[in-house]
Amino acid sequence: MSRTHIVSPTELRLRQFLKTKPRVAPPVIATLLRLDEWTRSIHAGEAESPLRRKLIARASAPDPIRQIAENLIEHASGIERDLLLKSVQEVLFYSVNFETDLNVAQTKTRLKQFLDHEKISTFIRQFLSFYFFNYVWYHTGESFRAWALTSQVFEKEMENVEKICEKIVASAFKSHEREEPVLDRNAAKELIHNVEQRLRGLDAREG
Repeated sequence: MSRTHIVSPTELRLRQFLKTKPRVAPPVIATLLRLDEWTRSIHAGEAESPLRRKLIARASAPDPIRQIAENLIEHASGIERDLLLKSVQEVLFYSVNFETDLNVAQTKTRLKQFLDHEKISTFIRQFLSFYFFNYVWYHTGESFRAWALTSQVFEKEMENVEKICEKIVASAFKSHEREEPVLDRNAAKELIHNVEQRLRGLDAREG
């Protein structure tokens, strides 16, 4: 028996605020695919992976995580670049337990340890959760601020939106893994489309 999804007041507000906002831009797909390829090469210990060599060679002190993130999103621009840069850095810091003083070698080692302990899909799913929260909050944060009567209500709404993004990403990712375990360009495009449609309260076949 299927369970009916109960839409929360915060989710209804989010859908309303997103109605006139721009769609997710194509560079997200390219970044997602590069992240997937890069993490798979690290997990497999493929020192000769062209993408891995390129990203690690360019990353240098004093901020290797930012440099790696910039290399992964090199074709993005404008606000989309800012959102992707923030999201990639967040998932990298998440994977190294938020340590901020690691060099390139230490960052690579800690990331491999994370990938050995967790699934690669966990890393990718977490990136999408960070990205979609950053995307929707950039476009709707001021609307929530104007709606909220107090700072406490505003902060609670922010927490609720973050949880909504995590839940929708997890659900869409679960469907993706069941139906299409390989993350190629078509699968990545469909995955991102499905998450965005659910956030907007639309049928995945629309848009």
